[in-house]
Amino acid sequence: MAEHPPYLDDDAADLAQFGYRQELNRNLSFLSNFAIAFSFISATTGIFSLFGYGLSTGGPAFIWSWPIVFVGQFLVALSMAEVASNFPIAGSIYQWGKHLVNHAYAWFSGWIYLVALLATIAAVDFGAAPYIAGEFGLDGSRQSVLVVITAGVIILQTVINSIGVKVTAIINNIGMVAEIVAMIVLAGALFAVGVHHDVTFVFNTAGVAGRGGYLPAFLAAMLTSTWVLYGFDSAGSLAEEVRNPRQAVPKAILSALVITFVIGALALLAFVLAIPNLSDAMKSTVPLTYILQSNLGDFVANAFIWMAILAIFVCGTAVQATVSRLLYSFGRDGKIPGSSLWTRVSTRFETPVPAIVFSGLFTIALILSASAETYIVNICVVGIYLAYLSVPLGALIARSRGWDGTRAPFHLGRFGVWVNVLAVLWGGFVILNLCWPRNPGAAWYINGSVPLLAVVVLVLGALYYLPVVRPRERRERYGADVSVTGPQSE
Repeated sequence: MAEHPPYLDDDAADLAQFGYRQELNRNLSFLSNFAIAFSFISATTGIFSLFGYGLSTGGPAFIWSWPIVFVGQFLVALSMAEVASNFPIAGSIYQWGKHLVNHAYAWFSGWIYLVALLATIAAVDFGAAPYIAGEFGLDGSRQSVLVVITAGVIILQTVINSIGVKVTAIINNIGMVAEIVAMIVLAGALFAVGVHHDVTFVFNTAGVAGRGGYLPAFLAAMLTSTWVLYGFDSAGSLAEEVRNPRQAVPKAILSALVITFVIGALALLAFVLAIPNLSDAMKSTVPLTYILQSNLGDFVANAFIWMAILAIFVCGTAVQATVSRLLYSFGRDGKIPGSSLWTRVSTRFETPVPAIVFSGLFTIALILSASAETYIVNICVVGIYLAYLSVPLGALIARSRGWDGTRAPFHLGRFGVWVNVLAVLWGGFVILNLCWPRNPGAAWYINGSVPLLAVVVLVLGALYYLPVVRPRERRERYGADVSVTGPQSE
Protein backbone atom coordinates (compact mmCIF):
# COMPACT_ATOMS: atom_id res chain seq x y z
CA MET A 1 0.00 0.00 0.00
CA ALA A 2 1.32 3.43 -0.94
CA GLU A 3 2.16 5.75 1.90
CA HIS A 4 0.18 8.90 2.48
CA PRO A 5 1.81 12.15 1.38
CA PRO A 6 3.43 13.84 4.40
CA TYR A 7 0.92 16.69 4.44
CA LEU A 8 -1.97 14.21 4.88
CA ASP A 9 -0.21 12.68 7.87
CA ASP A 10 0.24 16.19 9.29
CA ASP A 11 -3.47 16.92 8.83
CA ALA A 12 -4.38 13.63 10.55
CA ALA A 13 -2.04 14.45 13.44
CA ASP A 14 -3.60 17.90 13.70
CA LEU A 15 -7.08 16.35 13.90
CA ALA A 16 -5.88 13.92 16.58
CA GLN A 17 -5.17 16.90 18.86
CA PHE A 18 -8.96 17.35 19.07
CA GLY A 19 -9.45 13.71 20.03
CA TYR A 20 -10.57 12.40 16.64
CA ARG A 21 -8.93 10.00 14.23
CA GLN A 22 -8.90 10.52 10.48
CA GLU A 23 -11.80 8.51 9.00
CA LEU A 24 -12.90 10.64 6.07
CA ASN A 25 -10.65 10.94 3.02
CA ARG A 26 -8.88 14.26 2.47
CA ASN A 27 -9.64 14.54 -1.25
CA LEU A 28 -10.64 18.19 -1.35
CA SER A 29 -8.32 20.92 -2.55
CA PHE A 30 -8.93 24.59 -1.79
CA LEU A 31 -10.70 24.98 -5.14
CA SER A 32 -13.08 22.09 -4.46
CA ASN A 33 -13.78 23.37 -0.95
CA PHE A 34 -14.46 26.82 -2.37
CA ALA A 35 -16.77 25.32 -5.02
CA ILE A 36 -18.89 23.60 -2.36
CA ALA A 37 -19.32 26.83 -0.39
CA PHE A 38 -19.96 28.82 -3.57
CA SER A 39 -22.53 26.26 -4.75
CA PHE A 40 -24.30 26.34 -1.38
CA ILE A 41 -24.71 30.12 -1.59
CA SER A 42 -25.59 29.92 -5.32
CA ALA A 43 -26.38 33.43 -6.50
CA THR A 44 -28.09 31.99 -9.55
CA THR A 45 -30.46 29.87 -7.46
CA GLY A 46 -31.35 32.68 -5.08
CA ILE A 47 -31.61 35.53 -7.56
CA PHE A 48 -33.59 33.53 -10.11
CA SER A 49 -36.04 32.40 -7.42
CA LEU A 50 -36.35 35.66 -5.49
CA PHE A 51 -35.79 38.51 -7.96
CA GLY A 52 -39.55 38.83 -8.45
CA TYR A 53 -40.17 39.12 -4.71
CA GLY A 54 -37.54 41.81 -4.32
CA LEU A 55 -38.79 43.79 -7.30
CA SER A 56 -42.47 43.65 -6.36
CA THR A 57 -41.76 44.46 -2.70
CA GLY A 58 -39.14 47.19 -3.02
CA GLY A 59 -39.05 48.24 -6.68
CA PRO A 60 -35.74 48.45 -8.57
CA ALA A 61 -34.14 50.11 -5.53
CA PHE A 62 -34.30 46.78 -3.70
CA ILE A 63 -30.91 45.88 -5.22
CA TRP A 64 -29.26 48.21 -2.67
CA SER A 65 -29.99 45.54 -0.10
CA TRP A 66 -27.38 43.34 -1.82
CA PRO A 67 -24.29 45.35 -0.71
CA ILE A 68 -25.81 46.02 2.72
CA VAL A 69 -26.40 42.33 3.42
CA PHE A 70 -22.98 41.47 1.98
CA VAL A 71 -21.18 43.78 4.42
CA GLY A 72 -23.03 42.27 7.38
CA GLN A 73 -22.45 38.73 6.20
CA PHE A 74 -18.78 39.46 5.52
CA LEU A 75 -18.38 40.30 9.21
CA VAL A 76 -19.92 36.92 10.05
CA ALA A 77 -17.69 35.20 7.47
CA LEU A 78 -14.58 36.80 9.00
CA SER A 79 -15.62 35.51 12.41
CA MET A 80 -16.21 32.04 10.99
CA ALA A 81 -12.93 32.04 9.06
CA GLU A 82 -10.95 32.74 12.22
CA VAL A 83 -12.79 30.08 14.21
CA ALA A 84 -12.49 27.55 11.36
CA SER A 85 -8.74 28.11 11.21
CA ASN A 86 -8.51 27.39 14.93
CA PHE A 87 -10.87 24.39 14.91
CA PRO A 88 -10.80 22.61 11.49
CA ILE A 89 -13.28 19.88 12.40
CA ALA A 90 -16.23 18.36 10.51
CA GLY A 91 -19.54 19.72 11.75
CA SER A 92 -18.46 23.39 11.71
CA ILE A 93 -20.94 25.34 13.86
CA TYR A 94 -21.53 22.48 16.30
CA GLN A 95 -17.80 21.87 16.83
CA TRP A 96 -16.99 25.57 16.93
CA GLY A 97 -19.54 26.16 19.69
CA LYS A 98 -18.11 23.27 21.71
CA HIS A 99 -14.57 24.60 21.64
CA LEU A 100 -15.52 28.25 22.05
CA VAL A 101 -18.12 27.96 24.82
CA ASN A 102 -19.34 24.58 26.10
CA HIS A 103 -21.22 21.42 25.18
CA ALA A 104 -24.72 22.79 25.81
CA TYR A 105 -24.10 25.86 23.69
CA ALA A 106 -22.70 23.69 20.91
CA TRP A 107 -25.57 21.22 21.04
CA PHE A 108 -28.33 23.80 20.62
CA SER A 109 -26.41 25.71 17.95
CA GLY A 110 -25.81 22.49 16.06
CA TRP A 111 -29.36 21.23 16.60
CA ILE A 112 -31.12 24.24 15.10
CA TYR A 113 -28.53 24.29 12.32
CA LEU A 114 -29.24 20.61 11.57
CA VAL A 115 -32.99 21.20 11.32
CA ALA A 116 -32.44 24.30 9.19
CA LEU A 117 -30.12 22.44 6.80
CA LEU A 118 -32.61 19.60 6.33
CA ALA A 119 -35.31 22.18 5.59
CA THR A 120 -32.94 23.97 3.21
CA ILE A 121 -32.49 20.88 1.05
CA ALA A 122 -36.28 20.60 0.77
CA ALA A 123 -36.74 24.30 0.01
CA VAL A 124 -33.95 24.42 -2.60
CA ASP A 125 -34.91 21.25 -4.47
CA PHE A 126 -38.63 21.97 -4.40
CA GLY A 127 -37.84 25.35 -5.95
CA ALA A 128 -36.36 23.61 -9.00
CA ALA A 129 -39.38 21.36 -9.57
CA PRO A 130 -41.64 23.89 -11.41
CA TYR A 131 -38.86 24.76 -13.86
CA ILE A 132 -38.03 21.10 -14.51
CA ALA A 133 -41.74 20.40 -15.04
CA GLY A 134 -41.99 23.26 -17.52
CA GLU A 135 -38.95 22.14 -19.50
CA PHE A 136 -40.36 18.61 -19.86
CA GLY A 137 -43.91 19.72 -20.61
CA LEU A 138 -45.34 18.46 -17.32
CA ASP A 139 -48.12 20.12 -15.33
CA GLY A 140 -46.22 22.17 -12.78
CA SER A 141 -49.45 23.24 -11.07
CA ARG A 142 -50.02 19.74 -9.71
CA GLN A 143 -48.51 19.13 -6.30
CA SER A 144 -48.01 15.43 -6.99
CA VAL A 145 -45.90 16.21 -10.07
CA LEU A 146 -43.70 18.62 -8.11
CA VAL A 147 -43.25 16.14 -5.27
CA VAL A 148 -42.22 13.33 -7.63
CA ILE A 149 -39.74 15.59 -9.44
CA THR A 150 -38.28 16.83 -6.15
CA ALA A 151 -37.96 13.29 -4.81
CA GLY A 152 -36.13 12.27 -7.98
CA VAL A 153 -33.72 15.18 -7.60
CA ILE A 154 -33.04 14.30 -3.95
CA ILE A 155 -32.42 10.65 -4.78
CA LEU A 156 -29.88 11.62 -7.46
CA GLN A 157 -28.13 13.99 -5.05
CA THR A 158 -28.04 11.26 -2.41
CA VAL A 159 -26.37 8.84 -4.83
CA ILE A 160 -23.78 11.44 -5.88
CA ASN A 161 -22.91 12.35 -2.29
CA SER A 162 -22.73 8.70 -1.25
CA ILE A 163 -20.32 7.44 -3.90
CA GLY A 164 -17.49 9.72 -2.85
CA VAL A 165 -16.52 13.26 -2.01
CA LYS A 166 -14.47 13.35 -5.23
CA VAL A 167 -17.66 12.95 -7.26
CA THR A 168 -19.36 15.64 -5.18
CA ALA A 169 -16.36 17.90 -5.76
CA ILE A 170 -16.40 17.32 -9.53
CA ILE A 171 -20.13 18.12 -9.71
CA ASN A 172 -19.63 21.26 -7.62
CA ASN A 173 -16.59 22.34 -9.65
CA ILE A 174 -18.54 22.02 -12.90
CA GLY A 175 -21.51 23.83 -11.43
CA MET A 176 -19.33 26.58 -10.00
CA VAL A 177 -17.56 27.29 -13.32
CA ALA A 178 -20.81 27.12 -15.29
CA GLU A 179 -22.58 29.46 -12.87
CA ILE A 180 -19.83 32.08 -12.86
CA VAL A 181 -19.44 32.04 -16.66
CA ALA A 182 -23.21 32.06 -17.30
CA MET A 183 -23.88 34.96 -14.94
CA ILE A 184 -21.07 37.08 -16.39
CA VAL A 185 -22.01 36.30 -20.00
CA LEU A 186 -25.70 36.94 -19.33
CA ALA A 187 -25.01 40.26 -17.59
CA GLY A 188 -22.63 41.26 -20.38
CA ALA A 189 -25.26 40.47 -23.03
CA LEU A 190 -27.88 42.55 -21.23
CA PHE A 191 -25.49 45.48 -20.83
CA ALA A 192 -24.72 45.25 -24.56
CA VAL A 193 -28.25 45.05 -25.98
CA GLY A 194 -30.78 45.38 -23.18
CA VAL A 195 -30.21 48.59 -21.23
CA HIS A 196 -33.47 50.58 -21.16
CA HIS A 197 -32.69 53.03 -18.36
CA ASP A 198 -29.87 55.18 -17.08
CA VAL A 199 -28.17 54.27 -13.84
CA THR A 200 -30.49 56.50 -11.74
CA PHE A 201 -33.19 53.87 -12.31
CA VAL A 202 -31.68 51.86 -9.45
CA PHE A 203 -33.15 54.47 -7.08
CA ASN A 204 -36.69 53.95 -8.40
CA THR A 205 -38.99 52.70 -5.63
CA ALA A 206 -41.91 51.95 -8.01
CA GLY A 207 -44.35 53.64 -5.64
CA VAL A 208 -44.23 50.85 -3.06
CA ALA A 209 -43.71 53.24 -0.12
CA GLY A 210 -46.60 53.06 2.31
CA ARG A 211 -47.71 55.06 5.31
CA GLY A 212 -44.38 54.45 7.02
CA GLY A 213 -42.35 55.61 4.01
CA TYR A 214 -40.03 53.44 1.95
CA LEU A 215 -38.01 51.93 4.82
CA PRO A 216 -40.54 49.21 5.80
CA ALA A 217 -40.84 48.16 2.16
CA PHE A 218 -37.06 48.14 1.75
CA LEU A 219 -36.57 46.05 4.89
CA ALA A 220 -39.09 43.53 3.56
CA ALA A 221 -37.36 43.52 0.16
CA MET A 222 -34.02 43.06 1.94
CA LEU A 223 -35.15 39.53 2.74
CA THR A 224 -34.31 38.69 -0.89
CA SER A 225 -30.59 39.24 -0.27
CA THR A 226 -30.88 37.77 3.23
CA TRP A 227 -32.27 34.53 1.76
CA VAL A 228 -29.37 34.29 -0.71
CA LEU A 229 -26.12 35.32 1.00
CA TYR A 230 -25.54 32.41 3.36
CA GLY A 231 -24.02 28.95 3.13
CA PHE A 232 -20.34 29.93 3.08
CA ASP A 233 -19.81 28.09 6.38
CA SER A 234 -20.21 24.80 4.47
CA ALA A 235 -16.49 25.01 3.64
CA GLY A 236 -15.88 24.40 7.35
CA SER A 237 -18.30 21.49 7.55
CA LEU A 238 -16.07 19.45 5.26
CA ALA A 239 -12.83 20.50 6.99
CA GLU A 240 -11.75 16.92 7.69
CA GLU A 241 -11.81 16.20 3.95
CA VAL A 242 -9.76 19.27 2.99
CA ARG A 243 -6.01 19.29 2.62
CA ASN A 244 -4.33 21.85 4.92
CA PRO A 245 -7.72 22.99 6.28
CA ARG A 246 -6.39 25.62 8.68
CA GLN A 247 -5.39 27.72 5.68
CA ALA A 248 -7.70 26.45 2.93
CA VAL A 249 -11.03 26.60 4.77
CA PRO A 250 -10.87 30.29 5.83
CA LYS A 251 -9.92 31.28 2.28
CA ALA A 252 -12.79 29.22 0.89
CA ILE A 253 -15.31 30.80 3.29
CA LEU A 254 -14.32 34.36 2.44
CA SER A 255 -13.71 33.95 -1.29
CA ALA A 256 -17.02 32.12 -1.84
CA LEU A 257 -18.93 35.02 -0.29
CA VAL A 258 -16.92 37.75 -2.05
CA ILE A 259 -17.15 36.21 -5.53
CA THR A 260 -20.86 35.51 -5.06
CA PHE A 261 -21.36 39.16 -4.13
CA VAL A 262 -19.46 40.43 -7.19
CA ILE A 263 -21.22 38.32 -9.81
CA GLY A 264 -24.56 38.77 -8.06
CA ALA A 265 -24.19 42.57 -8.01
CA LEU A 266 -23.26 42.55 -11.70
CA ALA A 267 -26.27 40.40 -12.59
CA LEU A 268 -28.75 42.37 -10.45
CA LEU A 269 -27.67 45.67 -11.99
CA ALA A 270 -28.00 44.22 -15.49
CA PHE A 271 -31.44 42.73 -14.76
CA VAL A 272 -32.81 45.97 -13.33
CA LEU A 273 -31.51 48.21 -16.12
CA ALA A 274 -32.84 45.74 -18.70
CA ILE A 275 -36.46 45.97 -17.49
CA PRO A 276 -38.40 47.03 -20.62
CA ASN A 277 -41.51 48.15 -18.74
CA LEU A 278 -41.51 48.36 -14.94
CA SER A 279 -45.27 47.89 -14.55
CA ASP A 280 -45.29 44.78 -16.74
CA ALA A 281 -42.26 43.35 -14.95
CA MET A 282 -43.83 43.77 -11.52
CA LYS A 283 -47.05 42.08 -12.70
CA SER A 284 -45.22 39.21 -14.39
CA THR A 285 -45.41 35.75 -12.83
CA VAL A 286 -41.65 35.36 -13.28
CA PRO A 287 -40.20 38.85 -13.86
CA LEU A 288 -36.72 37.56 -14.69
CA THR A 289 -38.06 35.34 -17.47
CA TYR A 290 -39.99 38.32 -18.84
CA ILE A 291 -36.83 40.46 -18.81
CA LEU A 292 -34.70 37.83 -20.54
CA GLN A 293 -37.30 36.95 -23.18
CA SER A 294 -37.95 40.61 -23.97
CA ASN A 295 -34.28 41.43 -24.45
CA LEU A 296 -32.58 38.22 -25.57
CA GLY A 297 -35.35 36.03 -26.94
CA ASP A 298 -36.83 32.71 -25.90
CA PHE A 299 -33.74 30.65 -26.69
CA VAL A 300 -31.47 32.54 -24.27
CA ALA A 301 -34.18 32.68 -21.62
CA ASN A 302 -34.67 28.93 -21.92
CA ALA A 303 -30.90 28.31 -21.73
CA PHE A 304 -30.71 30.37 -18.54
CA ILE A 305 -33.56 28.37 -17.04
CA TRP A 306 -31.47 25.23 -17.58
CA MET A 307 -28.52 27.00 -16.01
CA ALA A 308 -30.69 27.85 -13.02
CA ILE A 309 -31.83 24.21 -12.76
CA LEU A 310 -28.18 23.07 -12.76
CA ALA A 311 -27.30 25.66 -10.11
CA ILE A 312 -30.21 24.59 -7.92
CA PHE A 313 -29.24 20.92 -8.26
CA VAL A 314 -25.61 21.62 -7.35
CA CYS A 315 -26.73 23.83 -4.46
CA GLY A 316 -28.90 21.04 -3.04
CA THR A 317 -26.00 18.59 -3.42
CA ALA A 318 -23.71 20.90 -1.46
CA VAL A 319 -26.28 21.40 1.31
CA GLN A 320 -26.77 17.66 1.66
CA ALA A 321 -23.01 17.12 1.89
CA THR A 322 -22.94 19.72 4.67
CA VAL A 323 -25.82 18.23 6.67
CA SER A 324 -24.40 14.70 6.46
CA ARG A 325 -21.09 15.88 7.94
CA LEU A 326 -22.94 17.62 10.73
CA LEU A 327 -24.82 14.39 11.47
CA TYR A 328 -21.50 12.53 11.39
CA SER A 329 -19.94 15.00 13.81
CA PHE A 330 -22.92 14.90 16.16
CA GLY A 331 -22.95 11.09 16.06
CA ARG A 332 -19.23 10.81 16.69
CA ASP A 333 -19.75 12.63 19.97
CA GLY A 334 -22.81 10.51 20.81
CA LYS A 335 -25.11 13.53 20.96
CA ILE A 336 -28.13 12.42 18.90
CA PRO A 337 -30.31 9.30 18.56
CA GLY A 338 -28.73 6.62 16.38
CA SER A 339 -25.26 8.07 16.88
CA SER A 340 -23.46 4.86 16.00
CA LEU A 341 -25.27 4.77 12.65
CA TRP A 342 -24.34 8.33 11.64
CA THR A 343 -20.64 7.66 12.27
CA ARG A 344 -20.42 4.73 9.88
CA VAL A 345 -18.10 5.57 6.99
CA SER A 346 -18.22 3.38 3.88
CA THR A 347 -14.90 1.60 3.38
CA ARG A 348 -15.51 1.67 -0.36
CA PHE A 349 -16.64 5.26 -0.84
CA GLU A 350 -15.13 6.83 2.31
CA THR A 351 -18.29 8.83 2.97
CA PRO A 352 -20.82 8.72 5.86
CA VAL A 353 -23.41 6.91 3.73
CA PRO A 354 -26.08 6.35 6.45
CA ALA A 355 -26.05 10.06 7.31
CA ILE A 356 -26.35 10.98 3.63
CA VAL A 357 -29.19 8.51 3.01
CA PHE A 358 -31.06 9.69 6.11
CA SER A 359 -30.84 13.33 4.99
CA GLY A 360 -32.31 12.33 1.63
CA LEU A 361 -35.17 10.28 3.08
CA PHE A 362 -36.01 12.90 5.71
CA THR A 363 -36.09 15.63 3.08
CA ILE A 364 -38.43 13.61 0.88
CA ALA A 365 -40.73 13.20 3.89
CA LEU A 366 -40.71 16.98 4.42
CA ILE A 367 -41.90 17.78 0.90
CA LEU A 368 -44.88 15.42 1.01
CA SER A 369 -47.02 18.05 2.73
CA ALA A 370 -48.10 20.92 0.50
CA SER A 371 -49.15 23.01 3.52
CA ALA A 372 -45.66 22.76 5.02
CA GLU A 373 -43.79 24.56 2.23
CA THR A 374 -43.98 28.05 3.77
CA TYR A 375 -42.93 26.75 7.18
CA ILE A 376 -40.03 24.81 5.65
CA VAL A 377 -38.69 28.02 4.12
CA ASN A 378 -39.23 29.97 7.36
CA ILE A 379 -37.38 27.54 9.62
CA CYS A 380 -34.52 27.02 7.18
CA VAL A 381 -33.74 30.73 7.03
CA VAL A 382 -34.25 31.78 10.66
CA GLY A 383 -32.53 28.58 11.83
CA ILE A 384 -29.50 29.27 9.67
CA TYR A 385 -29.17 32.82 10.98
CA LEU A 386 -29.60 31.75 14.62
CA ALA A 387 -26.82 29.22 14.10
CA TYR A 388 -24.68 31.86 12.39
CA LEU A 389 -25.23 34.25 15.29
CA SER A 390 -23.85 31.61 17.65
CA VAL A 391 -20.39 31.81 16.06
CA PRO A 392 -19.40 35.47 16.65
CA LEU A 393 -21.28 35.40 19.96
CA GLY A 394 -19.36 32.27 20.95
CA ALA A 395 -16.11 33.92 19.90
CA LEU A 396 -16.88 36.90 22.16
CA ILE A 397 -17.59 34.58 25.08
CA ALA A 398 -14.33 32.73 24.40
CA ARG A 399 -12.39 36.01 24.20
CA SER A 400 -13.80 37.03 27.59
CA ARG A 401 -12.16 33.84 28.92
CA GLY A 402 -8.79 34.58 27.38
CA TRP A 403 -9.00 33.11 23.87
CA ASP A 404 -7.67 35.35 21.11
CA GLY A 405 -7.44 33.01 18.13
CA THR A 406 -4.00 34.19 17.07
CA ARG A 407 -2.41 30.73 17.13
CA ALA A 408 -4.12 29.82 13.86
CA PRO A 409 -2.80 30.78 10.38
CA PHE A 410 -5.87 32.99 9.81
CA HIS A 411 -6.83 35.30 12.63
CA LEU A 412 -8.33 38.75 13.12
CA GLY A 413 -5.73 39.97 15.60
CA ARG A 414 -6.64 43.11 17.51
CA PHE A 415 -9.70 43.64 15.30
CA GLY A 416 -11.27 40.35 16.40
CA VAL A 417 -13.42 41.76 19.20
CA TRP A 418 -14.84 44.54 17.02
CA VAL A 419 -15.55 42.20 14.12
CA ASN A 420 -17.34 39.80 16.48
CA VAL A 421 -19.36 42.59 18.12
CA LEU A 422 -20.49 44.01 14.77
CA ALA A 423 -21.29 40.51 13.50
CA VAL A 424 -23.46 39.85 16.58
CA LEU A 425 -25.31 43.15 16.10
CA TRP A 426 -25.83 42.35 12.44
CA GLY A 427 -27.09 38.85 13.23
CA GLY A 428 -29.55 40.22 15.78
CA PHE A 429 -30.86 42.74 13.25
CA VAL A 430 -31.33 40.09 10.54
CA ILE A 431 -33.21 37.75 12.89
CA LEU A 432 -35.47 40.63 13.99
CA ASN A 433 -36.14 41.51 10.35
CA LEU A 434 -36.91 37.88 9.52
CA CYS A 435 -39.30 37.58 12.46
CA TRP A 436 -41.05 40.94 12.00
CA PRO A 437 -44.83 40.47 11.41
CA ARG A 438 -45.72 41.87 7.97
CA ASN A 439 -49.31 40.74 7.45
CA PRO A 440 -51.61 42.68 9.80
CA GLY A 441 -54.71 40.83 8.60
CA ALA A 442 -53.36 37.36 9.31
CA ALA A 443 -53.84 35.31 12.46
CA TRP A 444 -51.23 35.79 15.18
CA TYR A 445 -49.73 32.34 14.67
CA ILE A 446 -49.30 33.03 10.94
CA ASN A 447 -47.74 36.43 11.55
CA GLY A 448 -45.48 34.98 14.20
CA SER A 449 -44.71 31.71 12.45
CA VAL A 450 -40.99 32.42 12.08
CA PRO A 451 -40.15 32.95 15.79
CA LEU A 452 -42.70 30.33 16.80
CA LEU A 453 -41.03 27.70 14.61
CA ALA A 454 -37.64 28.59 16.08
CA VAL A 455 -39.02 28.20 19.61
CA VAL A 456 -40.66 24.87 18.73
CA VAL A 457 -37.40 23.51 17.31
CA LEU A 458 -35.44 24.62 20.39
CA VAL A 459 -38.05 23.19 22.79
CA LEU A 460 -38.07 19.85 20.95
CA GLY A 461 -34.29 19.83 21.15
CA ALA A 462 -34.41 20.58 24.88
CA LEU A 463 -36.80 17.68 25.44
CA TYR A 464 -34.07 15.36 24.22
CA TYR A 465 -30.95 17.20 25.37
CA LEU A 466 -31.86 17.86 28.99
CA PRO A 467 -32.96 14.35 30.06
CA VAL A 468 -30.69 12.32 27.77
CA VAL A 469 -27.58 14.15 26.56
CA ARG A 470 -26.96 16.50 29.48
CA PRO A 471 -26.75 13.79 32.18
CA ARG A 472 -24.39 11.76 29.98
CA GLU A 473 -22.15 14.79 29.50
CA ARG A 474 -22.08 15.42 33.24
CA ARG A 475 -21.16 11.79 33.95
CA GLU A 476 -18.34 11.95 31.40
CA ARG A 477 -17.07 15.22 32.84
CA TYR A 478 -17.44 14.65 36.57
CA GLY A 479 -17.60 10.88 36.88
CA ALA A 480 -20.37 8.41 37.57
CA ASP A 481 -20.95 9.68 41.13
CA VAL A 482 -21.86 13.23 40.18
CA SER A 483 -25.06 14.33 41.93
CA VAL A 484 -27.91 16.31 40.53
CA THR A 485 -26.70 19.34 42.46
CA GLY A 486 -23.10 18.88 41.36
CA PRO A 487 -20.96 21.31 39.38
CA GLN A 488 -22.98 23.51 37.07
CA SER A 489 -20.33 25.15 34.92
CA GLU A 490 -18.88 23.65 31.81
